[in-house]
Amino acid sequence: MSANEPTKYDAILGGQNPPPINAAVLGGIAGIKQRLASPLAEARLAALSDGAAGLEAAITVFDDTDERVRATAAAMYGREEQISLIEKGAAIWNKWRVQNLLLLGGFVDLSWANLSGYNLSGANFRESNLAGASFEGGNLQTAKIFKSNLEVANLRNAELRGANLSRSNLSGADLQGANLGQANLRLVNFREANLSQSIIKGAKLGGADLSGADLTGADLSEADLSLAELGGANLTGANLAGIKLIRSNLNGWNFKGFVFVGANLRWSKFAGACFMRANLRGANLERADLRNADFFQADFTGANLCDADFNKATLAGANLSGAVVKRASFLKANLSGTNFSRANLSGAILKKANIDGANFTDANLSRCAWT
Repeated sequence: MSANEPTKYDAILGGQNPPPINAAVLGGIAGIKQRLASPLAEARLAALSDGAAGLEAAITVFDDTDERVRATAAAMYGREEQISLIEKGAAIWNKWRVQNLLLLGGFVDLSWANLSGYNLSGANFRESNLAGASFEGGNLQTAKIFKSNLEVANLRNAELRGANLSRSNLSGADLQGANLGQANLRLVNFREANLSQSIIKGAKLGGADLSGADLTGADLSEADLSLAELGGANLTGANLAGIKLIRSNLNGWNFKGFVFVGANLRWSKFAGACFMRANLRGANLERADLRNADFFQADFTGANLCDADFNKATLAGANLSGAVVKRASFLKANLSGTNFSRANLSGAILKKANIDGANFTDANLSRCAWT
């Protein structure tokens, strides 16, 4: 054999593949990459012990075939290192998060971290502590953030379309101008949160707690707020067209001039509420509790009011033309000047109601109870 020919076990120039675990290797980043490319798990594990240099290289083995390698790589990332991963984008972060959840218990604490403006579309932040963190102006579209703590977090103008935040805590969070369209917000705690001017169109908010939340000017059209808690919330100027508020308790609320076109308000409680000049065209208020409510000049054109309870309510000057009002009760209600033209009042109760000037032209009054 020539003196210049590589020996059988020369780790650098060739010979054995793979080289022995204790063989000489290149130094620095080149050496780390060499060992991480080794088919021997022990060699890859050894490469991950090289401190800061190994952190960057560890990204390449987040999906390693050996669980020990994946767990070791994932464990190298503390809070600051996790933020550096986030800066690289959702794809790399999610690779790390898979191992974090599977092998390390999944806990992530990024409270008060500044992540403003990042593109984190589809990122996995489930079951994380993000209290006080800032995602202002960031892209979190379709992100998984369920069962997380976002108390007093800054999400102003953030893009959250289609994101899953179910069962998360966003109490006191700032979401002014955020886009939450089509998001999963079921059972979210939004107490005292700022949702003014936000877009929540088509979102699912079933069972959410919006007590004291600021929803001024928010777009809630087509959103589902069934069984949501809205006590003390401010909905001034909000778009509620097509909203679903089934079985909600809104007794005594002020909805003067609000637009509820096509809204689904079945089985909800609006006793004593104010709907003066509200637009309820095509709305569904079947079996709703509307006792003592004020519907002065409200528009119910084409609405479904079957079995609704209007006892002692004020509907003076209201328009119920073409509405379906079967079996509804208007006991002692003020119906002066109310327009019931072409309405179906079959089986309705109008005992002791004030019907002075009411219009019943072409209305179905079969089986109505008048006395």
